Amino acid sequence: MAEEKTQTENKRWPWVAVTLSVIMTGLGHIYCGRIVKGLVLAFISCILIPFLFGAFSVSHSTIRIAFIIAALLASSVIWLFAIIDSGYIAKHTTENYIPKDYNRWYVYVILILLGTGGSTQIAFNARTFFLQAFRVPVASNYPTLIPNDRFLANKIAYKNSDPKKGDLVVFINPEDRRQNYIKRIVAAAGETVEIKNGDVYVNGQKLTRQKLPQSTLDDIRIQVEQKPLEGDVYEETNGDAKYKIFLADHKPSGDFAKMTVPKHHCFVLGDNRNLSYDSRNFGPVLLATIKGRADYLYFPAKDWSRFGKIQ
Repeated sequence: MAEEKTQTENKRWPWVAVTLSVIMTGLGHIYCGRIVKGLVLAFISCILIPFLFGAFSVSHSTIRIAFIIAALLASSVIWLFAIIDSGYIAKHTTENYIPKDYNRWYVYVILILLGTGGSTQIAFNARTFFLQAFRVPVASNYPTLIPNDRFLANKIAYKNSDPKKGDLVVFINPEDRRQNYIKRIVAAAGETVEIKNGDVYVNGQKLTRQKLPQSTLDDIRIQVEQKPLEGDVYEETNGDAKYKIFLADHKPSGDFAKMTVPKHHCFVLGDNRNLSYDSRNFGPVLLATIKGRADYLYFPAKDWSRFGKIQ
């Protein structure tokens, strides 16, 4: 009788193996006594994380998206395989299974903590050195970004070069270092910038604009102060850069006296020109305060066709 009870206690239950595999890839195999297989699956699952983050630094958008999809698909396949395979192994393991030294609840807890800690460290390192996620709280960069969009800033974009005109950059608020702003660079150091009657002049040349149809905004219309945001959308050309801007009807943009952008600074504006707090208010931005370039929209608040490279 005692022998039957011991065999029942040592039986490898499929539901336990499956649950452990859901929590951590490979842990269900370790529960079933297949420690080598379990550790290999866990290792492969972990190394896919830096590959996924590394994909965001690929310059070509098509290659980047393919890389991300491949990494996510591979990770999902490994995870599902681990779940199904561990359940199968547990089901076919004999009832007189002899527990190994590592078949202890506290070993499982330690492995989960180590696995989670490793993933967390990878994510922390990626956030520190490569990418950082941000949420858009206001409409100052409409229509490029809308409130509650979530995007990734490329923190190594300016490792070997300075920010350039047309870049959408994240920087520390010059008036409150606890906050971050995201704005568009319209003039670089040494260039002159001036705004007259809502038109932007860089080095004395008026930036050309081409009016776009209202249908451009059909899927991303928003409200400001509980009222629909009305206005016109344009494509502005600034050197080699082209980007969309919005001119709201109810608040025309004021003039800005001509100035020369100081060395190691840049002049920034919001794409929603009439509803943006930017260099017209706090002056040029010090390049050293730029955290990165807004590159990738990973969670659009509206219209998932906008997912991907920020245009």
